[in-house]
Amino acid sequence: MGPWVDAHSHLADPRWDQGRDAAIQEAMSKGIGFFLQGGIGPEDWAAQIALQKRYPAQIGLCFGLHPYWVAAHDEDLCEIALDGLAIQLPQAMALGETGLDFRPHVMKDSRERQITLFEQQLELAEAAELPVVLHLVQAHDEALQIFDLWGVPKRQGIVHSFNASWPKAQDFLRRGLSLSVGGPVARPDNTKLHQAVKEMPLEFLLIETDSPDQPPARFKGERNPPGSLWDVAESIARLRKMTPVEILDITTANFHRLFGAHGTADSDHDRTRPAT
Repeated sequence: MGPWVDAHSHLADPRWDQGRDAAIQEAMSKGIGFFLQGGIGPEDWAAQIALQKRYPAQIGLCFGLHPYWVAAHDEDLCEIALDGLAIQLPQAMALGETGLDFRPHVMKDSRERQITLFEQQLELAEAAELPVVLHLVQAHDEALQIFDLWGVPKRQGIVHSFNASWPKAQDFLRRGLSLSVGGPVARPDNTKLHQAVKEMPLEFLLIETDSPDQPPARFKGERNPPGSLWDVAESIARLRKMTPVEILDITTANFHRLFGAHGTADSDHDRTRPAT
């Protein structure tokens, strides 16, 4: 299989302004050669575009209004940014990150604004025929209510950095969403996520680094390099009694089926939902 895929990272993040090229080259030396980004807001979209010009075969664009960004901006600025998002989307492989983050230090007074912008972005993804990249934290029930009210976009999508139990995984899988697992799976004590990874259908699994965040244990306290995708694959391989290469091959094939190769959707993206 061609270069393996990191389904979610932030290589345009300013924290990578020093050492970005070396980190990407190190990942590529391990066979990891494509990196779908996660969108935060307008400044980040511009940084992604600049990065893709430098690495046109390695960087996949993903634009959205992250719950963090929504929480930090008022309703008028969110509406302006949403209009800008609609204009930018034709060059993206996916819409995201979008979703809900109801941790008190993030949410503050933004709960209703987050819900409104999430619903509007789901509508945009449907109109643009793009999969979604979802950031859902401490908002599981609310997200499920929104999916059941509005529907999941027909191109489906991923719950990025899934880090929860098998019953919660089933809630998303039943709605046709895939689960992207990152560095937290490498924690020995993360038994709920380990069980979910053991139980879930492999055709709905993707893997990610969320670089520069969420490093596996051996990078604790450091920027998480994109090459740590190998650590994620090793951890999942142990849980599934497979090899890391098998996990990387399967999750890369899943990525291309869901997101298409460099923005061109495969014909079989509308998969049957698993019986969970």
